[in-house]
Amino acid sequence: MIIIDLLKNMFIFIVVFYPIIGGLLFIFLSFFYWLFMEKIDKPQYLKEEPPFISILVAAHNEELTIESTINHLERRMNYPTDKYEVIVVDDGSTDRTKDILLRLQKLYANRLRVIKIVNNRGKAAGLNIALGFAKGEFVLSNDADSKPEIDALWKYMYYFERKGGKKLGAVTGNMLPINKTTIVSEAQQNELNSIIGLIKRAQLSFGGLFAFSGANTMYRKQAVLDVGGWQAEQPTEDIAISWDMQIAGWKAFFAPHIRFYMDVPETLRDLIKQRKRWTSGGLYVLLTKSFSVFRSPRRNFALIPIIIDYALSIVWSFFFWISLLVYVIIQITCLLNNDWSIFTSNLYFASMIVIIEIIVGLVQLMMASYFNDGGKSLKYIIFAPWYILIYWMVNAYTVLTETIPTIKKIIEGENGGVWTSPKRSKDRGLEQ
Repeated sequence: MIIIDLLKNMFIFIVVFYPIIGGLLFIFLSFFYWLFMEKIDKPQYLKEEPPFISILVAAHNEELTIESTINHLERRMNYPTDKYEVIVVDDGSTDRTKDILLRLQKLYANRLRVIKIVNNRGKAAGLNIALGFAKGEFVLSNDADSKPEIDALWKYMYYFERKGGKKLGAVTGNMLPINKTTIVSEAQQNELNSIIGLIKRAQLSFGGLFAFSGANTMYRKQAVLDVGGWQAEQPTEDIAISWDMQIAGWKAFFAPHIRFYMDVPETLRDLIKQRKRWTSGGLYVLLTKSFSVFRSPRRNFALIPIIIDYALSIVWSFFFWISLLVYVIIQITCLLNNDWSIFTSNLYFASMIVIIEIIVGLVQLMMASYFNDGGKSLKYIIFAPWYILIYWMVNAYTVLTETIPTIKKIIEGENGGVWTSPKRSKDRGLEQ
């Protein structure tokens, strides 16, 4: 009975203080990874002849970005031009994407292949179709708005070709925003550095990854075929294939030294829309694939902490809204009853929690900035306190709004992978 009470109290404590406890764990584990693994594992030039790579680009209404992206992939990559190809899948575009691709195809001839899908099938379906035409032993999934650094291809290949790389199924890169034109897009520099980058480092410290980046990930083609390709019914194909590969025994890797630049939402409304899709994808995978993990817990040990962490984040999200509602009711009651002592005490406690959360977030940001670029990105620290709080509230909101619809999709077998036209910013070239 004492043990049960202890476990219950421990669970309540973890749920209440999840953002703080989780942040501290990410800091510790990412520091461990950076100190003992990352520093001694930087990419090196290939000693053997570079393998052939197929770059797959799924495009749906991408007239603002597709030309710049294709030109970048065709002209700027530091990799032999006869050792890679670019395959674009035009997935039911209704804008000028088709015309732009036809013009580019004439320009680059046999180095660029375009596949036209009449009806919108979704990104995963497009990638699967392109996979059937890919000549490469390795395939790079590259979004129509994403630009990898010029050395990205040989850096990716280093991890596959090095000793012990034969069981490596995929390597995902370090994503950074290319458009920093609004407060929302500027602030996401903090998120990609201090939250996503540190979380992936922390996860790698025990050998697993929650998700690849759909915007830029290099796959071993055999590993993709082994798990049946990208799942078209999933809201986020990158999360799903990450779990599929690791459950099937393939290794996953995050390479912080490989950078790519992507278009990020520029308004809070677009950010919430994006995160709702991410949350739906995470919930979909958690509810449909966790059982496979626990059927072989020893083999899938690296995924178990990831499942626990994500499940706790969902529980905390519901707790956040319930506790916020209770807090507001209590504070209003105190005001109506002129009970200033309790009102002040509650306000003090809530303020301390927020301040501690901000401090932990700032430590994350400073550490990640040092890990990534020696502290250069600390110039974005002015946006950190605002974004740290907004980040948690946006995620909590999307969990609240997407849980029931996602469960409904799973029960009814609804296809969650078909995409709508994305809202892109005006294209900005990548200077490297």
